[in-house]
Amino acid sequence: MSEHLYTYINPPNEKDLKRICHTLEQDGIIALPMDSNWAFCWDPTSKKALQKLEKIKPTKAEHNPFSIICADLSMAATMVQIGNSEYRLLKRILPGPFTVILKSQPSLPKRLHDKRKAVGIRIPNEQITRDLIQFWDRPLVATSIPLDTDNQIIQMGYQVFELFGHGIDMVVDIGEELPGGETTVIDLTTEDIEILRIGAGDISLLD
Repeated sequence: MSEHLYTYINPPNEKDLKRICHTLEQDGIIALPMDSNWAFCWDPTSKKALQKLEKIKPTKAEHNPFSIICADLSMAATMVQIGNSEYRLLKRILPGPFTVILKSQPSLPKRLHDKRKAVGIRIPNEQITRDLIQFWDRPLVATSIPLDTDNQIIQMGYQVFELFGHGIDMVVDIGEELPGGETTVIDLTTEDIEILRIGAGDISLLD
């Protein structure tokens, strides 16, 4: 049975963090707030978690690739290649509602079972999510939660639980409403910044 876990921040409840990590270790899928929207998250090495996800969000990964969620830039640098110019830009826009596509590190396929040469990185401006990943001590992978049955954006944790509690293992909720917008997606795999989608992230920060 899925669990709707109400927790808090400043400081985070360590007992709750351990509980969430235990769920991840048991091939669980958790719903986490991501500053602009809710996302399903799981341990990228768990095949069972991915099989669960396919039942509640059957979109193929190649059509809607998963993002890697990191706690900070130091963790992100173990997943993707970040040069000096990329680092300066990322310092301006992250944490925040951006998905940044970068060339993957050579070690990524082995560590995360992901063979893509470029992957999307997120560092959300959501304290509970970053605290959890820091506590977990390695990245999670994530995909955005689908719209509800009326094609409306889901903004509250209780809505996530009501709609998807049958298929996931835990909703991590601090009781706040999220805006429900998409992230701004930028591609940094070439010399020029390419904006692939304008969303909640302020593109003026890219100048």
